[in-house]
Order: sequence, then C-alpha cells, then structure tokens
Amino acid sequence: MPPQIDRSKPAHQQSDPTLYAGVVKERDDGIVLSGAQQLASAGVLSDYVYVSCIHPLRPGDENYAFGVAIPVNAPGMRLYPRRPYALNNGDPNDYPLSSRFDETDCFVVLDNVFVPWEKVFIYRNLEVCRDQWWKTPSHAYGNLQAQARYATKLRFMMGLLKRMNEMTGNDAHPQVQQQMGEMAAIVAMVEGMLEAQETQATIDAKGVVWPHKPSLYAIMALQSEFNPRLVSMMRELTGAAMITLPSSHRDLESPLTAPDMERFMRSSNADAASRIALMRMAWDFIGTEFGNRSQQYEMFYGGASFLVKQNMYRAFDFGRATAMVDDALALCRSN
Repeated sequence: MPPQIDRSKPAHQQSDPTLYAGVVKERDDGIVLSGAQQLASAGVLSDYVYVSCIHPLRPGDENYAFGVAIPVNAPGMRLYPRRPYALNNGDPNDYPLSSRFDETDCFVVLDNVFVPWEKVFIYRNLEVCRDQWWKTPSHAYGNLQAQARYATKLRFMMGLLKRMNEMTGNDAHPQVQQQMGEMAAIVAMVEGMLEAQETQATIDAKGVVWPHKPSLYAIMALQSEFNPRLVSMMRELTGAAMITLPSSHRDLESPLTAPDMERFMRSSNADAASRIALMRMAWDFIGTEFGNRSQQYEMFYGGASFLVKQNMYRAFDFGRATAMVDDALALCRSN
C-alpha cells in the first residue's frame, strides 16, 4: 500500500510524483524506482522484498503499476522499522510474548533504486498489477496463512482465559461460562472457516489449488468486529488482576518483598510465582505495546473493513441465492 499522505488523489496527482513508489526512469538494463511503500512486516529479516501495489490504481497511474523483487541491500533501498518492543521489554519473565514474538513492521523507502529486467515481473500495466492478486490465488494464499495464524492466536487466548478462570476459582460461575461460551463460539467459527477454505478448495484447469474464497472473506469481513469484542471480553473476565501485578519478577526474590508476594499474590490453587507468570502473559497478550499492536494488526491487516466486505460481496454466490427467489416466484405464478 502507498503511504497515507493524500488518499483523495490518485498516485499520479500527488503533490510530488515520487511520494508513492513508482518508476522514474527506464534504462536498457532495467528500471529505476523512487518513492515509499508500507508495510513490510519482518522486512528486516528478508533477503528480497517484493514491491508492488494492491491499492486501486487509475488511468494515469501506469508508473506505479509494477511488480519487482529487490534485494534488501540494494543501493537506495531503505527500511525504517518501528521500535522493537523487546528493546524495553526484553525480560521473558516479565514480558513473555513481547520478548520472543515481536514481528517488526517496516516502512520502505526507494531512493533511485535500480532493478534489472530479470527482477521485473510487471511493468506499467494497470490490469496485470491488479489481476496478480485476484486472477491468481495469491491474495487467497496470503490470507489463508493469516487466518491460520489468527485461529492459533484465538486458541491461545482461550487457553489463557481458561487457566486464569481455574486459578481464580471463577471457572464454575454461570456468568463466566456464558461469556466463555460466546467467545468459544466466535473462535469455533474462525476455525471452521479456516478448515472450509481447505476442504472446499478447488483445482483449476492449470492444476492450481484455490482456497474457498467465500469462506476466507466471510471471516475476514467480520474479523475487525470480532477481535475488539474478544479482547474486550478478555479484559472483563480478568478484571483488575493484570494491572495490580508487582513491578518485576524480582519482587519474588527480594527478602524484603518476597513474603508479601507469596502471601497476597497467590491463588487458592497456585503459588505466587505461577499466578504472576500467568497474569503477566495475559497482560502482554492484550495490554502492552505488543498486545495493542496485535489488536490493530488483526483489525487492518486485510485492509479497511469496507474493502474486505467488498471482497466478500464479489465472492458470494448471489446467483444461487437469487435463483431460489426466482423459483419461488415462478411457483407462485404457476398456481
């Protein structure tokens, strides 16, 4: 996606033609690109970055309709990663998720980057630039693995909550079971849609497997609504416990503070160290920078919700639905 500078104008009408990543020069041996693009998750760990555009392009935007593979050490290629959360949250005892699973996001700047023709796959072609996502299964493949990640994350969340409820003695309360049941229903829907993408996949005439797109886009269309609700319910079930934890696991080691920790931070069925470790993991899951980045990512990784819902609109079998209505109307007329 291009940077969020002025989305009211197409690429070629921006105040500076090199704000969006685009072609600035054609040479006998390749092309030269300048501009910026976002966002390259884990780009700093990559050997190559594939740069193209999924943002809708218009006639006049041909210089921005390309697809290239650029080595990350190419002259003029700059990656600006956000600050890693593990820099300040590096102790796995206090930040068990931030310290291990942070996925660094990068802003990509191209400053007259040369790309040889053998690494240019799309060049100044609006139709092919668009169709690479929709007339191949690339968009579905990318989001299928994202849904596998999301389903795994939700299962982990439910495991955290189950252990916390057991530890606090709330697991048998009807109100808690009702909330957990509602959350479990959403998680089961995500898992079911993930499996449906695979079990209802099709193979085209060229032997290419296509995940079932209606199942994919159905859950993506609602994910931006589901995820905040799930996180909010998790906050409600955990209450103030996550924000009244000691400042560090070292409070369990100091002769001055350890007795208080052991006495007041335990639960009826777990010692203080076990309870604090579980609560810290829950806080890292939803309350720290790591947790809040995850919330934002799950809401917008597939694009703005209206765009994802438009994908669902295009994927749904309206022909089958309207045929049922037409058959019912024909039956009425025949009687």
